[in-house]
Amino acid sequence: MEKLFEISGFNIYLQVAVTFISIVLHLILMRKKKRKEPVIAIIAVYTICLSGWFALVSGLFGHIFFADQVASSIGWPLSSGFQMELGFAAAGIGLIGFLAFWKRSFMLPYIIARSVFLLGAGITHIVHMVQHNNFAPSNTGIVLYWDFIFPVVLIALYALYRRSKKGRSHFKIEK
Repeated sequence: MEKLFEISGFNIYLQVAVTFISIVLHLILMRKKKRKEPVIAIIAVYTICLSGWFALVSGLFGHIFFADQVASSIGWPLSSGFQMELGFAAAGIGLIGFLAFWKRSFMLPYIIARSVFLLGAGITHIVHMVQHNNFAPSNTGIVLYWDFIFPVVLIALYALYRRSKKGRSHFKIEK
């Protein structure tokens, strides 16, 4: 398992694959039943909430248990206490997103926190490329792109989710 954290963007590839498979399975298993929620709501919930799960797991494993492997792939110093702090921050943010499976009112706070976290990480990666010539595999490429693209995806899916809920009296949006 240790080697998996040395693959740049592994958690991103895994998240996309698991989310896609989960959505497809849900739609296949529910195809004969009268669906209460629109397809876009299913896509949004799985994408948002599973991204919370992956933030939680990758924060704990990547930045706490396998901190040196991750630090090395990003081009950061090894044995830094900041890795553990980052891991707990990512885990806390991720937990809010994962809990949104059961409490939909957690979705927006999760999206705000996760988006700020990812955009800040993306800016940090760019600063380190420019100021420190850090072009380590996990400081560039898919990781960098994800930091800027995924917040847009989360916000767009949440907007579509909210729009799909308007006028549906059997769905109560928690406040």
